[in-house]
Amino acid sequence: MLYLTIVLFCLCLTYGIFLIVTRKKAESRVQMKQRLEQVLSYTANTTDPEVRLKRDELMSEIPMLHQWLLNLPTANKLKLLIDQADLNLTVMKLFLFSGAAGVFGALAASMLTPMLAMILILGTISACVPFAYVLFKRKERLNKFLADLPEALELMSRALAAGHAFTESLKMIAEEMAEPIATEFRRTYEEHNLGLSTKIALENLAVRVPLVDLRICVTAIMIQRETGGNLGEILEKVAHTIRDRFRIIEDLKTLTTQSRISAWLLCAVPAFIAVSATMVNPEYMSVLWDDPRGHTLLAIAVTLQTLGMVWVRKILQIKI
Repeated sequence: MLYLTIVLFCLCLTYGIFLIVTRKKAESRVQMKQRLEQVLSYTANTTDPEVRLKRDELMSEIPMLHQWLLNLPTANKLKLLIDQADLNLTVMKLFLFSGAAGVFGALAASMLTPMLAMILILGTISACVPFAYVLFKRKERLNKFLADLPEALELMSRALAAGHAFTESLKMIAEEMAEPIATEFRRTYEEHNLGLSTKIALENLAVRVPLVDLRICVTAIMIQRETGGNLGEILEKVAHTIRDRFRIIEDLKTLTTQSRISAWLLCAVPAFIAVSATMVNPEYMSVLWDDPRGHTLLAIAVTLQTLGMVWVRKILQIKI
């Protein structure tokens, strides 16, 4: 029991350090903003017609590993996911945390059961937790961006109607809107000021924020710049469409609340019955918990239950 407590403490310590490392520091944000303001002030006064913008993606603090990871497509995709989640984390740190979590998870499993299969399964699940955290933060940030997108488009439409330039409307969103939409539009505005064309800056925005609604908005802006038209009216209609889609999604959630609760209750019933039966009659359930054949059945049950929950979640995710 002492060894298990030590391993669990180390596992929790690993995840605690991971959460601390991934948190953005306010000082680094202020320093970066000051550096960008200095560069923008220089580019605004310079007479050089060609301004080159170069961005180095940091994969690891070790130069050799950095060069090696740059050539891996998987590492580049992970770096994009980390940037979309807005985490202060490199790809190498993510791999290190994943490996440490996997080792501690396997050690904890070895204290509970001698079965190699269970040890490997629990170790693999523990190693996947840092990646799951990155995906969770990414989804949370994208959802928040999407929730503020209609208001940002309406602000841009009002700015254009008032006679402001398109780049000035981007600056207004960066100054007046909340995070994370302010950060992304500020980056688009700064990329445009540093010499990138409007098309490339907006395409970079669509890559950093892979949302269908934003892609539609960017496409509409590009078509308007080539063919002409009232851009403010177009943006206002796109914002209205996004709000209608939100309304339909909320209505759908309301209508399917009972079915969703029933589905998750059915998924939770097997675990509830197993725990309740163990508390009522421990000797009756001891075969399942102590016998190797019971461990095999538990592994199969957990696998099937997980697949069932994933399948139910996939059914409940209706795209509109």
